[in-house]
Amino acid sequence: MKSKNLIIGAVAGTILGVGSAGQAMAAEELTPIEKLGKNVFFDNISIPGNKQGCYSCHDPAKGWILPNSAINNTTVVAPGAAPHALGNIKPPANGYASFSPPFRSGSFGFIPPWEGGNFWDGRAEGCGATGGACPAAVPAGGVSETITLSDIPSSKQADYEKYLGPTADQALNPFPNAVEQNIREKNVCQRVKTAKYKGLYEDAFDQAIDCSPDPQLPVGQRAYHKSFKLIALSLAAWQASSDVNSFSSTRDKALVEDPDHKFPLTGFTDKENFGHDLFYGRNDSGQNTGGPGGRAKAARCNACHNGVPQGEPADPAGEAPHQLYTDNRYHHIGVPFNRQIPGVAKGEKIGLKAHVIADSINPGEFRTPTLRNVAKGLGANFKKAYTHNGWFKSVESLVHFYNTRDVADIPGNNLGLKRCEDLTPPIINATEKEALQNNCWPTSEFPNPAVFIVGNLGLTPEEEDALVAYLKTFSDEFTPAKP
Repeated sequence: MKSKNLIIGAVAGTILGVGSAGQAMAAEELTPIEKLGKNVFFDNISIPGNKQGCYSCHDPAKGWILPNSAINNTTVVAPGAAPHALGNIKPPANGYASFSPPFRSGSFGFIPPWEGGNFWDGRAEGCGATGGACPAAVPAGGVSETITLSDIPSSKQADYEKYLGPTADQALNPFPNAVEQNIREKNVCQRVKTAKYKGLYEDAFDQAIDCSPDPQLPVGQRAYHKSFKLIALSLAAWQASSDVNSFSSTRDKALVEDPDHKFPLTGFTDKENFGHDLFYGRNDSGQNTGGPGGRAKAARCNACHNGVPQGEPADPAGEAPHQLYTDNRYHHIGVPFNRQIPGVAKGEKIGLKAHVIADSINPGEFRTPTLRNVAKGLGANFKKAYTHNGWFKSVESLVHFYNTRDVADIPGNNLGLKRCEDLTPPIINATEKEALQNNCWPTSEFPNPAVFIVGNLGLTPEEEDALVAYLKTFSDEFTPAKP
């Protein structure tokens, strides 16, 4: 008899069950602080008024990304609330972001010695989760303000300390950003104070919301600023709940329902099990014998897209119930420049190096996104964009790039791949569409050192297809409804 285990949510400790028929059940009742955060997330708090909310760039039905197919397929960056305002980098998905640890350094082998934080460059460091102590790094660009334990009412500190960290710090940024929600902190406070859900603030914090300007005080000590920080904390609380991190994908259900909870999974197709083997360089299914000497072939995806919440055992086989499919670290995979992003010059968006000054960091190191929900919402009428600058427009194209990026530099390769710049006439700063039409890859926007993990994996078209099939099992079936 197949077991009916429970899949545990994020730091909030809520639980989402998986029924015996494979149906995702509704999340547990949210706490007041989670309810507050959810209402704020779906509220159009912006100037001009009622124009934009958090969900405008992070739609749960589309895998927590920008829900505009036309933009994803072209300019990539999100429009802001103000007329003609545009971002300058693709909005990252916020699902499962609450598992990212505070930004920190360490010894991580071949990659830059940094992990954690939120945003593509990690500048939402989450120092409040470490007592306010930030890393011993020299910031080159802006580092987000942080929320600390002292910002939380004393009666709630023990309950809410777990929400401090990168997600809370990230939530401070979009509201006052001129190319996002474009609204001052005081106005955010006033909006929540008068909203239909206004009672949730007092329920969550045991005190009335205070939006007093206190002009005689420094900004950081003004009542509205303190309330604004607690509003951001509520956003972090909801994003840490099972409403957002449901672990309710086909992969999760098949793993729970499998008799021994190990691959190959009885609930997977042969292709999906084969894709798993390639992802991890294993041969659990008996199909992956195409490597040298009959050994398992490795697509090496797990080098970067493998990780579990802090405190849980490592997961080399990809069988952990809370597999995150990201190491929350920084990697350079040789992404081409995207000329379709308005107003962003080649070489301008440099990733981690914009946040931390260090000779060991190369331009082009960006935080690894989770692969969970990478295909959620895809369809004939909806496209997504992938990587930090959205150059890739399909999972298939991205997998093919990982497999063949460097083959274009091998004379006489049997795929006929070339560099777009070497064609006659050359295609300079080619788009994905131009590259695929001409069977070429552009050179990386930045010189790329990752020649072992990406570029010439030797996968067949059938093996690429199996990997894509496996990635498409990561889409959560549970989608939270608007409050």
